[in-house]
Amino acid sequence: MKLIIQIPCHNEAQVIAHTIKTLPTSIDGFEKVEYLVVDDGSSDSTSQVAELAGATVIRHEENKGYGSAIQSIIVEAKKKNADILVILDADSQHNPREIPSLVQAINKGSDVVIGSREMQKNTIPSYRRLGQRILSNLTYIVSRRRLSDTESGFRAYSRKAIDTLELKEKGMAISSEIVSDASRKGLKVTEVPISVSYTRDGSTMNPVKHGFGVLRRIMIMISERRPLFFFGLCGGILIVGGILAGVLVVRVLFASQVLNMGTALISMLLITIGVLCIFTGIILNVLVKRIGGSS
Repeated sequence: MKLIIQIPCHNEAQVIAHTIKTLPTSIDGFEKVEYLVVDDGSSDSTSQVAELAGATVIRHEENKGYGSAIQSIIVEAKKKNADILVILDADSQHNPREIPSLVQAINKGSDVVIGSREMQKNTIPSYRRLGQRILSNLTYIVSRRRLSDTESGFRAYSRKAIDTLELKEKGMAISSEIVSDASRKGLKVTEVPISVSYTRDGSTMNPVKHGFGVLRRIMIMISERRPLFFFGLCGGILIVGGILAGVLVVRVLFASQVLNMGTALISMLLITIGVLCIFTGIILNVLVKRIGGSS
């Protein structure tokens, strides 16, 4: 049995050595534990520090995004015939001593195991918890899999998951794409509780910008994978808005005998666009089902 622990990172020279040094050197049931760091185009000495700390390093010449780093990790795990792959963040927020609990869940039959931060929800900043809830609920829409923490970067994957997952996202939305793709392909996704440390904010990007970027990509995934829900909901909202505007026109007409042409035109426009959205969703839903069936 081969276990590979991989760390995606970008400009983490100050903490990557400490993270690697705290990783377990052996885990029961595995002949070999290998460390691998994917340096996503860091401008500092992350690669050199990681190598000196004992990790094998794969370096992107330019910063391609978190999703690209995860894709490189999956590809490398395939090449190395990993039985189990564990991925954790480089910023020391995760506790490497909890890796065996994720591995144990894989050994019990899970294919994708997500370390859920809900066990420490009271210590997580409120803005982070709000963002996690919103993104988890949206991920549920696209994957139909109810999870408490879909954005956690502390995960484990079985060999089946490594060989099966087909990922396209380049950015942070890959966390949601993994859940969606795993659910679509019948992989077993579970969660185990983990602890998390926010002694320093290891994120190198603005959390608001990050959150809205992931939100946008998840909305695109919903429109692509559940078009009837997405366009039907949008169309329904537009139709309701158009009906409300139409009711206002009728009330003004009866009260003052004046036809508000502007509001009437807006009402007709909203209803028309809403109906077109619903029909678009129906057509795209048929196409998605046919493509899915043929594949």
